[in-house]
Amino acid sequence: MKKFASIDIGSNTVRLLIMEADDAGSFKEVSSERVICRLGEGINSEKRLLPHRMDLTLNVLQRFRDQCGKYGDIPIRVVATSAVREASNRKEFVDLAQDRAGLDVEVISWEEEARLTIEGVFWRLPSSGKTLIFDIGGGSTEFIISQDKQVLASAGTSLGVVRLTEQFISQHPVDAREYQNLKNHIREQLDRVHFRLGEPSPEKLIGTAGTVTTLAAMDHNIFPYDPGKIHGLVLPLDNIQRLFEDLKSKSLEQRLEIPSLERGREDLIIAGTTLVLEIMEVFHCSHLTVSEYSLREGILLQAFRDR
Repeated sequence: MKKFASIDIGSNTVRLLIMEADDAGSFKEVSSERVICRLGEGINSEKRLLPHRMDLTLNVLQRFRDQCGKYGDIPIRVVATSAVREASNRKEFVDLAQDRAGLDVEVISWEEEARLTIEGVFWRLPSSGKTLIFDIGGGSTEFIISQDKQVLASAGTSLGVVRLTEQFISQHPVDAREYQNLKNHIREQLDRVHFRLGEPSPEKLIGTAGTVTTLAAMDHNIFPYDPGKIHGLVLPLDNIQRLFEDLKSKSLEQRLEIPSLERGREDLIIAGTTLVLEIMEVFHCSHLTVSEYSLREGILLQAFRDR
């Protein structure tokens, strides 16, 4: 059995996954962890990674590297997405990751991010019919239309939860005018995505990443967080709307009292859930299937094939 590791440096969360594979390509998870670092904070206004967010992220990368070292000298593929991709000081961050953590960070395009994400999503979910997959990140959201496992079309957007929150949401409970401005902005962007991806509407909608998995945990009252119980859940539109109305009416402190709401996401969940609801509305989908697996699993599947 050969072990592989992947680290996904997102705009909000840094994720580690260590798996082992046999010669037949059968994978088993060895270890996984995720930490909210909010590396993309301020990227929309500052156009650069903030020093304190870089420092926190680099500390997490060092710890993840040490964790991988417990399993020997295993291959580690590290990718960075939206925040690092857009930052004027991306080279500084990549150099610091090498100097401080001994890790080579690959800054991937959104097209590559989308391709790897679809591999991860369909690793443990059936791929049949026309499907829309969306991956909500801190700085961007990617959309992929597939027929079975074949990509028909894709689109990348700047609809990330950190970016949207910084732009539109400053009050908790949510201010009605701020919420309407947020909703209008998201709808305008999604109409463009819909036009680009084309008709007809998908037969199935799959969402991945922290906003979607947190909504699933809240809807089913799953605490502590259990990926095995989250993956494959189907959330009706009405359930998400009910959760959202409750979240909108709460202060940050009140949201922190919800055990299944991941800490560090109490402000971001408003923009994230608004985005989910608007996606379901624009693409005429009444149910959302939840995928716990996405980019980091796609990275490892690719690494196994390239070994």
